[in-house]
Amino acid sequence: MNTSETAGESRGPLRMPVLVLALVAFAAFALDSLVVLGHPVPGWDVGTERAVQQIGWGPLVPVFAAADWFEGLKQVAVAIAGLLLVAILNRRGFFLMVWGALSGGAYTLIELFVHRPRPDSSLVHVIRHTNGWSYPSGHVIFFTWFLPYLLLILVRPYLPRPFFIAGWVLSGVALLVVIVGRVYMGEHWPSDVLAGLLLGAGWTLLGLAIRPLSDPVLRKLHA
Repeated sequence: MNTSETAGESRGPLRMPVLVLALVAFAAFALDSLVVLGHPVPGWDVGTERAVQQIGWGPLVPVFAAADWFEGLKQVAVAIAGLLLVAILNRRGFFLMVWGALSGGAYTLIELFVHRPRPDSSLVHVIRHTNGWSYPSGHVIFFTWFLPYLLLILVRPYLPRPFFIAGWVLSGVALLVVIVGRVYMGEHWPSDVLAGLLLGAGWTLLGLAIRPLSDPVLRKLHA
């Protein structure tokens, strides 16, 4: 019997450390949700949003606006394009990518359940409002799963390690821009953005914790 195969079988279907991190993120998301349900506009939300909007972001303001434009059907189109790209270039990661896309369904259900209005222009500066409810931030959820999964599926197997590391840095910067931009534009309260980050992180980590989904992507490529 092959020792490596035996060890692989004994590990079970889940990566327990990653699963624990996912559960911690979900628990924090649940706590944030309870706070929002009990206090629709916590005082720290208003103060934090005003503080962010008072900062002179200069050349980043058009970037915030561009990120704000990337919504709804545009996100769906990019997600579909990502799925097609993965199916063509590295189909072993297809089901992990599908798992990430399913976060959109979770987002929609939570948004409809919480029914939290977007920030009120009488409390903070509102540059632009889109349709829909405020909680959680769909933008943040999307970027939290989409960029890491693309890096793991399409960059890690084929490009040198420096490109992989650079990809993580750029993804972190992009996510930070989206997080700040959603608050600056008045599209979301900070607790909406926090919820999007926690839900997106939990969803992404859960996909990586489920070995049948993530093993084809994370295991070393065979020669």
